[in-house]
Amino acid sequence: MCLIFQRIEFIKTGENPCFVRELETGYVVIGDHQYFKGYTLFLAKEHVTVVYHMEISVKFRFLEEMSLVREAVAKAFVAEKMNIELLGNSDAHAYWHLFPRKKGI
Repeated sequence: MCLIFQRIEFIKTGENPCFVRELETGYVVIGDHQYFKGYTLFLAKEHVTVVYHMEISVKFRFLEEMSLVREAVAKAFVAEKMNIELLGNSDAHAYWHLFPRKKGI
């Protein structure tokens, strides 16, 4: 079982203290390490390794919801810029890293 799927299971059982909100295609969680204050993850509900493995309607909704999460994090943490990444190198599950950035950080 991948680490992200384990985190999702903890959300479902109420054991993930970083859980923020459930959306249609994923879960919003605050990152464990806050090198950049407000670092957030958006975890796909569906266990896929890459976004293009999702059904097209789910994929488009997942991307749309990521954009909404990105906007919410930017507003909440007064970000001047938002950096986002979807890597999948260490955990074989589709999820976004969202980093609110400010000048000089």
